[in-house]
Formats: sequence, structure tokens, C-alpha cells
Amino acid sequence: MDASPSDLHLCQPESQKSCGWCCGLYNTHYASRNDLVRKLRARTKEFATTGRNLTAIQRFSEKTIRNENSRLFDSEFYSCEFVGFLDSGETRVGCMLHPLAPGNQSIDWRGLSFHGAMACQGFFCRSYRDLSSTEKRVILGTIHDWYLYGMVISDSDYARAFFRLVEERVGRQIDSVNLVAPPASRLVHEFFHWKIDWPYRNHDHNPVPCSSAPFSRIDQAIDGQESPAALDMMFACLGSRFRSRAEYRSAEQRVDQLFSRLNKLVK
Repeated sequence: MDASPSDLHLCQPESQKSCGWCCGLYNTHYASRNDLVRKLRARTKEFATTGRNLTAIQRFSEKTIRNENSRLFDSEFYSCEFVGFLDSGETRVGCMLHPLAPGNQSIDWRGLSFHGAMACQGFFCRSYRDLSSTEKRVILGTIHDWYLYGMVISDSDYARAFFRLVEERVGRQIDSVNLVAPPASRLVHEFFHWKIDWPYRNHDHNPVPCSSAPFSRIDQAIDGQESPAALDMMFACLGSRFRSRAEYRSAEQRVDQLFSRLNKLVK
């Protein structure tokens, strides 16, 4: 029987990764790994020397917002200035106001954030609700990097497109044991990594989370046949923009080749 969603923690699942999407971490036109590392590193260093009191924390907030002057991708989605690194190895991102964050001595300062403590405590992303425990285990077992993990776990449509394609190509329900074990896990990771290096992306598109707008295709039908729904969803979530039929077919071939290799490993 599939475990209940509450059996798996997605925000801070382990010491090697975490997700800050709901805090607006990726909601900026400058959201490359290097851009975010520089931003988070500066915030973390500054907050470590910030007194844990109302005045000092508010001063930190005002200074950070002023210095970063971030241009948000979605102006209606707040990007919280209190997201930082939670460990010296910079493997986990999260709320620096959380009672378990370094320097807080179990005191919850999240009431000073834009959304407040109650909103932070009560929010659950779509992936928490939409993905099965098996699907979550595949993501947790194949991604060990906060940046990519946040991109994938925040986009349940992209993850579901992958799992539907696996089931279509393999011809049965997914098995997390097979997919998280090498060498299949490396192919799964390669697919998820397209969130970062997909060559057909419209660079005006923010890849997190999946855009509700249709991707740019040359034709609605290629050679008179609609492409599979899961494939269309995958292309949309990657912000694909195809400038020719040749580019579209090249993208299809890339997908076919990966799943052909995966199919041989998990049959």
C-alpha cells in the first residue's frame, strides 16, 4: 500500500538538499545557481551577525531588500529575504527565522516575515498533494542537490509527465526501487536535469514551476498526429520554444533516446 503523503517530508528531507520554492527563492529574473548562491551566501553571513530582536531583524530585512533590489519574475509572488543557507556546507536552503535555524535558540521569529509564521507552517505545495509516495521517493532518491531539487519538487506537472512517460514506455506502473538504483538513477537524474540545461528553452520563461501557458510549437500537429499528452506537458514545463519542425523532432528524439535506454534497464 502506498504511504500517506505525510510520511515523506519534502521541504527539508535530508542534510544534502531542501527546497525554498514556496519562499520565492526562484522568483527572480536572475535565478541561476551562481546568482542564488551569491545571494544566499551574503544573506547568511549578514544574518549570522544580526541580533535576535525585533529591531535588528527588521533592519536586516530592509537592508537586504534595498541591497538586492531584485526584479521579480512574478510580482504577485513574494520572494522572502529571510531564505538562506542552513548549514556551513551550503547544501540546504531554508528559513533563517525558523526556530531550528542556526542562532535562534529554538525561538520562532517567522512572525516577522512577510507571510508570518502561521502561513509558513500551514502551507503545502502541489507536489505534497499531487505526487504519490512512490513518485516522491524517486525524486528524493535521485537528486542530491538543493538547486535542482527545488526546481523539480516544486513542479509536480513536470514530475508527473516523467512518471507517465515511464509507464507508457515500460508498460507498467513505476517501481521506485528500480529507478533509484544505478545505473537507472543516472538516467532519471539526466531527465530531471533538463530543468537546468534543456536546449530548447524560451529564455523569457521561468522554469519553476510549470507554466500554465502552452509552449511554442511550429504546428499543433506534427505529420498530422498530436504528440502524447505527457510529452506536451513535459515540453511546456521546460518552457520549450521550437523554431522549426527539425528542432521539435530533435527534442522528441532526445526524449525517445533517454527512455529507450531507461526501458532496457527497468524491464
